[in-house]
Amino acid sequence: MDMEPATYMKKIAIPVIVFGFVFSFLLYAALPSLFQGSTKAIPIMIPVICILFAVYYPLSVYGGQASRIDNNMHYYITQMGSVATAETPRLDIIRIVSDNKEYRELATETKKIYNLVTVWNMSLAEACRFISKRTPSVIFEDFLDRFAHGLQSGENIKSFLFSEQNVVMNEYEAMYNGAMYNVEVVKELFVSLVMSLIFLASFAVIMPVITGMDAVLLMAMVVVTFVVTDIVILLFTKSKVPKDPLWSKSDIIPDYKIKLYRSIPISIGASIIVTIAVVLYGKIVTPIAIAICLTPLIYTGKVCRNIEKNIRRRDENFPAFIRSLGSSAGARGGVIDDALKALRIHDFGPLTKDVNELYKRLSTRINKFESWNFFSANTGSHLIQRFCIMFVEATNLGGKPEIIGDIIATNFHKIVTLRKKRVQSASSLVGVLYGLTAGIGFTMYISVGVIDLMQSMFTSVEMPAGMSMGMVIYTNVGDVKVLSFLVLLIMIAHSLMSALLIRVVDGGHLLSSTLDFVIMVWISGITAVVTQTAIWSLLGMT
Repeated sequence: MDMEPATYMKKIAIPVIVFGFVFSFLLYAALPSLFQGSTKAIPIMIPVICILFAVYYPLSVYGGQASRIDNNMHYYITQMGSVATAETPRLDIIRIVSDNKEYRELATETKKIYNLVTVWNMSLAEACRFISKRTPSVIFEDFLDRFAHGLQSGENIKSFLFSEQNVVMNEYEAMYNGAMYNVEVVKELFVSLVMSLIFLASFAVIMPVITGMDAVLLMAMVVVTFVVTDIVILLFTKSKVPKDPLWSKSDIIPDYKIKLYRSIPISIGASIIVTIAVVLYGKIVTPIAIAICLTPLIYTGKVCRNIEKNIRRRDENFPAFIRSLGSSAGARGGVIDDALKALRIHDFGPLTKDVNELYKRLSTRINKFESWNFFSANTGSHLIQRFCIMFVEATNLGGKPEIIGDIIATNFHKIVTLRKKRVQSASSLVGVLYGLTAGIGFTMYISVGVIDLMQSMFTSVEMPAGMSMGMVIYTNVGDVKVLSFLVLLIMIAHSLMSALLIRVVDGGHLLSSTLDFVIMVWISGITAVVTQTAIWSLLGMT
């Protein structure tokens, strides 16, 4: 946190803990009648929560730093290996990677090593061991220890960094697979929680018939519980998935982004027009009407999905391109332009057009680095953007293109393979969530239908003198139409959170979730209509 422990205690920990005790005292003093019996524990829990927050917050920051370092290690070691092919001095390699702001905490830790050597006159091996004992990342700590040992034993820096490619990539692969296993556990947890909430919702609908409680109030509480649970699972899953973005973060706005941005007002405008038409017509049942009104959002989702499909296809073709480019450039004495010209006759799938445009830009001789920036931005891929920078910088330093291309292609291919596993996990989640959405609607609308039947049946029953219907069953538990609307609200909110959960798992753009959202809203609407129609038909209701 870049903060002394005493400073943290004064500025954050103590004020938070004091606030917890003061707020708890004021809450109990202002509302003494509210906290009686078992509810007395509620004010006591507030300072306990504040104390736990004060203790846990630095640990969470520390863990976040470790996670960000681990998620950049594969880029880091690839760049070091690429730069080493230019016979770059050891300290210059450290300086070059420490200047890369994309590495964030990893660049900061590397900068500390550079400063310890240049300012405090430590040896590079001592500086690496010094930082390894203080870095939050286990992967980076092990790398620095191996690096320090290699430096002290006189091992060739280039040979060491080449051998480290496999070591670090294997560690990254293990971490990635571990994160995906955690996602599988979260998926099972999510299904279990939703099943529990379905029973809770059914209980909230039926219980008022026995107890006389307000069913609308209970159902409103279920809506809040459903939404909060979905949000918590969404955030928890986001913290567990690998931090491996698909889309490029370049400041350049290519054509595909313009097309995506233009699709947003088109979808929203079409939704507004359809909503007006549905309201004026007024003869469509509410669940289907809502689904129809949201259907135009599919356009934005479809545009985004097609862009993502092309990005993934470019990622799959990039290793072959960069390896061929490196080999061809190596055979031509390191001249990238001539090698690229020769590669134009080859087919690299969706990447072919971008390769041709890259050659045209490079042939103008205006700015080599900007030409590659436009190339990576037009591909839309975050991976291509990161690895292109490494290739250009390393070859510009005089590195061997054939070796650099092989290093980048090998590591790139491993990451693409890991991403395919992630996409497969998200695909299995889609089927689960679609089925779960239908199950929620079926169960909850059956409960509402049974309540409607019981109210209509027992309100016409004449009770003997001196008895009331409330002695047997409560018939006036709330408006069934309101209950049906609250159930529909649960379905729509759950559909939105489920669609976002799918995108979090597969690493795609959030706008792509509109497609799954609309499909699940349609599933909810169709389930509602079919279930209500079946209940009314079976139970003889009109």
